[in-house]
Amino acid sequence: MEPFKVVIAGVGGQGTLLASRLLAEAAIRVGLSVKIGETYGMAQRGGPVMGHVLIGGRVSNPRICPGEADALLGFEEAESVRRGVTYLKRGGLALVNSRRLPPAEVVSGMAEYPSRENLMALLSEVTSNIVSFDATSLAEEAGDPIATNMVMLGALCASGILPFPEKIVIDIMKESIPQRYYSTNLKAFELGKRALSNSNILRQDNLLSYN
Repeated sequence: MEPFKVVIAGVGGQGTLLASRLLAEAAIRVGLSVKIGETYGMAQRGGPVMGHVLIGGRVSNPRICPGEADALLGFEEAESVRRGVTYLKRGGLALVNSRRLPPAEVVSGMAEYPSRENLMALLSEVTSNIVSFDATSLAEEAGDPIATNMVMLGALCASGILPFPEKIVIDIMKESIPQRYYSTNLKAFELGKRALSNSNILRQDNLLSYN
């Protein structure tokens, strides 16, 4: 089989590493080979972070080449688009958290955060398969905004694009997440699944959006 390739984009402190590892462990559980690569921007919390997860097939390099990712899991809007336009293949799946975490340049007034319209227009040049929703608000509903990564992971599993069933991911979550946090993370995961199939998701100009 050809490797299934996922790019995870966000900023420091959003749990991109945990999401990558859960996907990798799930793949290993069903007998698939896995390669993981990670890149970091500024060392401090809030700097850009990107994860590469390659599942199955024969690969020696843990990096995904531009234009080859089957799916984008975006934890922060601008970072999602920045990585998506580079790494996502034509027609790939883009799952984007619409909650914004402005970088230091924006906070200080040195730069402006791009409008959502402009960001989505850029991403739609690569794919029409875009789902954008406020994953952080769902994580807050589950009990912890840090569980945004589990919301996004739930949405990815609900898409049916992964080469293993969601039950495997849930099993790995139960084994990997401390018991006192598991119920919150599981609720966040389920809310992410629901977001993808919610009847309030509307298709407009080939762009899926959820508010």
